[in-house]
Amino acid sequence: MAEMTLEGVDARPEDSAFALGRVHSIETMGTVDGPGIRFVVFVQGCPMRCAYCHNPDTWLTEGGTPTDADELVRRALRFRPYWKNGGGVTVTGGEPLIQKDIERFLYEIKDKGYPVKLDTNGFFPDRLRDIIDMGLVDYVAVDIKNC
Repeated sequence: MAEMTLEGVDARPEDSAFALGRVHSIETMGTVDGPGIRFVVFVQGCPMRCAYCHNPDTWLTEGGTPTDADELVRRALRFRPYWKNGGGVTVTGGEPLIQKDIERFLYEIKDKGYPVKLDTNGFFPDRLRDIIDMGLVDYVAVDIKNC
């Protein structure tokens, strides 16, 4: 596995219109989106329109709240006392890999020693591979689509 670093990373989707990430909502005590108690970030924006999507309100890229990685890290770390027994942070959506600053957020959480889970539809496979190779996630769930 490659060393965890953000130096030289430019794996952002070319068509992303975000200056910051957009957060649809946050669940501070999630129990179904990974092991243990999770801080679950639902991001805004998804390029797919699956008929059976659990979160269709996250599709539009202009929705949600503009949020930078530092602000989101501060919010998440307030809940770290609950992450014992394998808990941590889950980023889901929408499609997390459409967010420009996702690597920085994942890096900051991992750098502090907390487990990270990423839920993706796999729409940006090169970016997903880079994130895995950089060691920015502990768990990845890929929802194979047939939209």
